[in-house]
Amino acid sequence: MCSYSPSSEPLLPVREPTELQEFLESFYSEIDVSSGDVEYVEANGAALVDADSNELKAIGRVFGKKQPIKVGCVKSNMGSSEPASGVCGLTKVLTDTVKFNGGFAALNSFSFGGANVHVLLKGHFKEKDDARYKSSIPYLVLISGRHNDSMESLMETFTKKPVDPEQIGLLHSIHQYDITGHMSRAYSILDTNADNETVCLSQSIEYCPGTTRPLWFVYSGMGSQWATMGADLMRIPTFAAAIQKCHKVLDPRGIDIIRILTNPDKTIYDNILHSFVGIAAVQIGLTDILTEMGIVPDYIIGHSVGELGCAYADGCFTAEEMILSAYSRGLVSVQTNFIRGSMAAVGLGYKAILPLCPPGIEVACHNSSESATISGPSDIMTEFVAKLTAQGIFAKEVPCSNIAYHSRYIAEAGPGLLKYLSDVIKTPKLRSKKWVSTSNAVLFEETSKLIPTNALVIEIAPHGLLQAILKRSLSECLHVPLTRRRTSDPVTFLLEAVGKLYQAGLNPKVDILYPKIEYPVSTGTPFLSQYVRWEHSEDWAQAKHYNKDRRTTKIRDFVMSIHDDDYSYLKGHVRHGNCVFPEAAFLQLIWENLAMYQGVNYRDMSVVFRDVHFHREVIIKSDVPLRLRITINKGSNRFEVIFENTLRYNKIE
Repeated sequence: MCSYSPSSEPLLPVREPTELQEFLESFYSEIDVSSGDVEYVEANGAALVDADSNELKAIGRVFGKKQPIKVGCVKSNMGSSEPASGVCGLTKVLTDTVKFNGGFAALNSFSFGGANVHVLLKGHFKEKDDARYKSSIPYLVLISGRHNDSMESLMETFTKKPVDPEQIGLLHSIHQYDITGHMSRAYSILDTNADNETVCLSQSIEYCPGTTRPLWFVYSGMGSQWATMGADLMRIPTFAAAIQKCHKVLDPRGIDIIRILTNPDKTIYDNILHSFVGIAAVQIGLTDILTEMGIVPDYIIGHSVGELGCAYADGCFTAEEMILSAYSRGLVSVQTNFIRGSMAAVGLGYKAILPLCPPGIEVACHNSSESATISGPSDIMTEFVAKLTAQGIFAKEVPCSNIAYHSRYIAEAGPGLLKYLSDVIKTPKLRSKKWVSTSNAVLFEETSKLIPTNALVIEIAPHGLLQAILKRSLSECLHVPLTRRRTSDPVTFLLEAVGKLYQAGLNPKVDILYPKIEYPVSTGTPFLSQYVRWEHSEDWAQAKHYNKDRRTTKIRDFVMSIHDDDYSYLKGHVRHGNCVFPEAAFLQLIWENLAMYQGVNYRDMSVVFRDVHFHREVIIKSDVPLRLRITINKGSNRFEVIFENTLRYNKIE
């Protein structure tokens, strides 16, 4: 609350106790809080006998009716910081502590111009209860800094303390954005063992140049499925919610997607329908995680059935449409009576393998210049694979449920699939420019050549099936798969992948992976300031702006214009409609002048001012430079500041 005390005095008006009392009582009456509930008052403390006496009388009458009131004042110790004096009182440093019961604290701040401000602060006391933030997955901590040494020290500190979800939440909050000058980025994955000790599951520090990489999503297809591929990831709330959404759609159709993703029986994917819906569900869950973290692609490509994932990431499909499209593809595959077919991966590119293929075999997928997938009748395929192997050419049949996909042998399934998809996709949407399609024949090799050499490529599938192909054909790109079949801990692998994305320059909002922190955090949560490390390995020369001739000068003429960049901020120092030169600035000028005589920087020299007299305000005019003459008598340490023949004087010790 603010009020105004008119005064005939241009400086430091003295408030009467009754006036202040009425002001404070009206404040507490308006907000319906008893002044007796206030435990502490931070006084204005102008260091003037009359002003301070009157303020204390008013405080006593308002707050000390029933019991003594604690009063303090930082301004009387540090001097008035003028417009910032209220902030100084709010953020004072305590050298000794006095018991505070958690009620209210009040703050007075009175201006030179007559403004009276009173603020009531309610104590923040929130009991710490880490159990309510208990996470089902380890904590991924992202940090950045100017030097690797500071981050190594910081990560070591984390392992020596219990995991604090609220403190980690604060770290998550500040690292959602770039921090200027921080060229090193690190991540640490922390968990708590059975002995309640903090353990580091993984950590890494990398240099981050700050350049923006184009971001490409790559959705893999058949062959990425494996037993229990979704079991561990169900511990992540966003992923679990996506799978539940898919389950709600598929359950009426007799498909239990949760069982498909969590069943350890390896034969569960012998049913091609299970493979299609399983891959699609995992891709929906992983895409939702990336989207909620604010990771949005610049471009998207898919391999084979991975095109369904592209449609979802591009916004052409809803999650329901994607999972039902996968279901439709699997359903028509089961219902159609195909010839017995087979597919195989070969270690030759499309151009090299095409002339070698028998008439009955087609090149189904152009994977890279050194890899292709062939498709055809199983008897011809088995014979051809054996022939290639005998010639020293890599060739291996891949699981496809005896269906020769991406060949003429499945053309009869087209009408049925079109009918199913027409029922699923009610409102077809055109794909955006982000989605670079590889459809018809799987032209993945040709499409992947559009990926620039500095791209960040994220593979989204139950397993990073295309990593070998991508790393060979796009060796200069940064490749980050989100999953891996043979890892012992899929969740930690995914968290490591997110950490690598952060090190590559992205700012993932990893707080979405954990229980939501309620701010302000609980009392007792460690501050982040303790983790700041200063780099002092290099000494820097301190500039001194005063030459020898000026140091010997007894009189200094000071000229300034409010239009100068150094002083333009003074436009905001206004009283009674006039721009006024701050009283504290006079003292700084004397301080600097005295330092000239001593040959030192004024910041390195302490001074005490006594008996300061300000005779009038100095108004800064926009069209006339301000001219002051400062004189210091070395013998008596008295000084004079002359402005338009008006003296301001006092003594320095």
